[in-house]
Amino acid sequence: MSKDNDEYQEVELALGDKKFEQMLMVLNHGISKKNASEYNFNGNDMQEVGENVWAVPAYLADDYSLFFLYTQIDTKDWVVAFAEGKMQTEQFELGLPMTTGKGLNVLAEKDMDRAQMVTGFVNDISKAGEGEWRMIDEGNESEDKKD
Repeated sequence: MSKDNDEYQEVELALGDKKFEQMLMVLNHGISKKNASEYNFNGNDMQEVGENVWAVPAYLADDYSLFFLYTQIDTKDWVVAFAEGKMQTEQFELGLPMTTGKGLNVLAEKDMDRAQMVTGFVNDISKAGEGEWRMIDEGNESEDKKD
């Protein structure tokens, strides 16, 4: 029997779509000192900010900043995520990681032109065969589970 491929149908999601926030760029390899410079962005160098966590600014303004986070998650996959940056008492801190799509949507609310540029950079990772977009399950993101 032939079955329509409805469940594998490609869906076009666009920057700004709520469902786009569930998209995650999963890399085909890890990030190390050896290849980190390949992910420098807009004249900024990638920095190792923790074990298996690399960051580079995606957007810097007086009132807001957003950083690419290249990190290994629980599944051992390496992903491209985003985190907001904030100046705390004499120290700069990164906020909680966001999915690739959510970070891009947050940036689109601040500066659509920059969000399109950053989205193009992430899409280039996919086009180069270094990663792929994946839709994550909304349930994996929620923390409302109580013991």
